[in-house]
Amino acid sequence: MPRLSLIVSCISLILWLPSGLLQAQITSPEKYAGTVTAEELDYHIRYLADSLLQGRETGTPGGSQATQYINNKFKEYGLRPLGTANPQRYNTSYIQGFVCPTGQRGRNVIGWIPATQRENNEYIIISAHYDHLGVIEGVLYPGADSNASGVAVLLSLARTFGAVMNDGYGLRRNLIFVAYDAKEFSMTGARIFALSLGIPAGQIVLNLNLDQMGTTLAPPGNSQNYMLILGAENVPDHIIRSMNNTNAYYNTKLELDYSFYQSPEFAEIFFTMTEQNFLSLQNIPSLLVTSGVNDHTYKPRDIPDIINLPVLELRTQWLFFFLWDLVQR
Repeated sequence: MPRLSLIVSCISLILWLPSGLLQAQITSPEKYAGTVTAEELDYHIRYLADSLLQGRETGTPGGSQATQYINNKFKEYGLRPLGTANPQRYNTSYIQGFVCPTGQRGRNVIGWIPATQRENNEYIIISAHYDHLGVIEGVLYPGADSNASGVAVLLSLARTFGAVMNDGYGLRRNLIFVAYDAKEFSMTGARIFALSLGIPAGQIVLNLNLDQMGTTLAPPGNSQNYMLILGAENVPDHIIRSMNNTNAYYNTKLELDYSFYQSPEFAEIFFTMTEQNFLSLQNIPSLLVTSGVNDHTYKPRDIPDIINLPVLELRTQWLFFFLWDLVQR
């Protein structure tokens, strides 16, 4: 009987594991997650929040410099330009240009990593906006947490999965990485992307949007190792199980909070004010991942010094493991 109990326990553990973990000995996801470092994240944040970029307002030279930085990183990491009307169509540019209703010219930056088999037609979209308020009445708004931190995570994930692809390991789902412009102009970049993507909603497994990822100033409990997740009630159960299971299995020890401070009304308002809402309105499973609003949000004091880099590193590693599981299903 004891031996039979042990066999049953082992089978139960195997069934519990996220699907991607069963290939861990071959592909070593821990090796790739280990390349995510606080130093890399800090570099991206400090570059984007530097005074030379003047707050990254849409349509300004500083905004254009941020565009070019992300564009160059996508190219460096081996991402492919995305044909916005059809992802399988050849395209030579990562840039999706548009004009805001108020006249500013914005540019989304879009790249993708294809699944190994061409017939694999399911997609995961990872997104973050990169623009901010710019300079108002001579005062610089650096936007380190909002949202250089989200872009830093986006870039780190793009680099990591680019390395997985370049090392020859197969992905069963396509990954699209999009850096939105014009969040501060009625989220025009996200609206344009959603309207022109050209992928049937049923083929998009998840949109994971990253906004204000870097601080530990608004915890839902006593732990600073937390992550706030909005929209869980509208995505398939297996996605939330994967979030929880990868957090437990890889021992990232994050407190995953799906309640947004026990306030459904506030959660709904915050969700509709961020970019994933446009894909959610098309019945695409969409989540917002954030560390929350804090006293520095939309203030000139939103500077790199408020970022908790060790925790941001942990959050990014957990997101890699979570996405790794989804692309192996």
